[in-house]
Amino acid sequence: MVFISDLLKKPTFLSIVSIILFGLIIPLITYQLFTVSASGSLGITIEVIFLLIIFALLLIDRFLVKQFDNVKLSVIEVVLIIIFLTYYYYTHDQSFSIG
Repeated sequence: MVFISDLLKKPTFLSIVSIILFGLIIPLITYQLFTVSASGSLGITIEVIFLLIIFALLLIDRFLVKQFDNVKLSVIEVVLIIIFLTYYYYTHDQSFSIG
């Protein structure tokens, strides 16, 4: 219960994104469990692994929030994301296209 109240009191960028992804992935996995045949279970397995990775990142985020209580962790996260996207832009032919 403390984890949930801490999540609501001190949200960070990573915690907001992970909550949104949890809200999207859990119904998707539930739907696929009931509709996909047994031969298509690799997709469900990959989604569950992705969900566990998101959960691990959320736990690390909560640990960092408790360790750096007086530092604005959201600002640090946004700066790191901007640095990563800038690096990606210059190293991948100056485009953000996925294809």
